[in-house]
Amino acid sequence: MKLFTALYDDSRILKHFLDHYGAAGVSDFYIAVSPGLASAVAAFMPDFNIEVFEGLNVADSFCCGVSAVTEMRKQRQGKCEWAVIVDLDEFIEFPDEIPALLSRAEREGTNVIRGIMYDRFSIDGRLVAFSDSCDLHQLYPVRSRFTSHVMQGCDHKGVIVKGLLDSSIAHHEFRDEQIFSTMLEVSHFKWNDRALDRVRQAHEIISKAGFYCAVEYQRVLEHYEQYGRFAWETFGGELVAGSKPTHRVSKPITPRRQRIAGTDRVGT
Repeated sequence: MKLFTALYDDSRILKHFLDHYGAAGVSDFYIAVSPGLASAVAAFMPDFNIEVFEGLNVADSFCCGVSAVTEMRKQRQGKCEWAVIVDLDEFIEFPDEIPALLSRAEREGTNVIRGIMYDRFSIDGRLVAFSDSCDLHQLYPVRSRFTSHVMQGCDHKGVIVKGLLDSSIAHHEFRDEQIFSTMLEVSHFKWNDRALDRVRQAHEIISKAGFYCAVEYQRVLEHYEQYGRFAWETFGGELVAGSKPTHRVSKPITPRRQRIAGTDRVGT
């Protein structure tokens, strides 16, 4: 099984990513990197079959672009071959072994398996750093469809795709797609200690480019400003069954005061 992804500016989660998908049955990793990050990937080559692509437009992946992944797929994915297409912080929670999953998809005559993004948060909703040795699922034990409920964005993606289907809306939709009946769950480990800085940067870039989705990033910043954390109880967050959080709330949490439309408002 092949996997395609892009590495723009933060390689810290790469070990977790490779371990997760290697254990799931991915045999070949194709990673497009920005200048200077090839060495971060090379460190894992003794343990994983990785091909690094330099010189592709990885920067647009920071703002939902797919040009680097699309180019790699053209070069390395067969016309009738299934492949995983995910970002570095997207971990598919496979319900079955991959061959069994693909067999079912083939029987249905489909060519795209979609996943729903479940954003993962720390137990107190604050920004928490992670290490190579931590268990991400325990460090971020709360899940929620934050992208849909707060950002008001599209939280489904085609995460396993057969052949060289063209993307029409990032990887949310593909031309001539035939959707598999089972929707997979994807744990989205985006909201770590660097998340807000990255959101601010993305918001600035996208705003200057005039893209409509800039408002989605603005909603993230407004939410965090209002509450001083990701208040997951306000957007349907839930503690994943069996989780044993490694990060605890150290003191009572109170919302921050935010000025909205000329009035002071305190989030609850």
